[in-house]
Amino acid sequence: MPRGRRRQSSDVTTLEQELAQLRDREAQLRQQIRRMRNSTSEIRKLEDKLGKQLASAKWTVGQIKEIQGDWDDVAFYHSVEGKAPTPRGRRRKTTEAA
Repeated sequence: MPRGRRRQSSDVTTLEQELAQLRDREAQLRQQIRRMRNSTSEIRKLEDKLGKQLASAKWTVGQIKEIQGDWDDVAFYHSVEGKAPTPRGRRRKTTEAA
């Protein structure tokens, strides 16, 4: 809806359509706000998790390079394979016909 003076319409159907459009727009904006709030909390959680993981690291790259000067941290990073996290909670019952 363009800003400025609103047009005067006495037709009920056009007013109802305009109201429906405004409600749809409000729902879209609320959903967008919800998504933004959730994404910031998710990023904060990931940062906290990474901080906890790195806090318990015993060796830093600088310390390793002091001992072994030719150590390549990037090659080491690429040589490590990640593994999927283990599922949490109760296991689902599988129904097998025996």
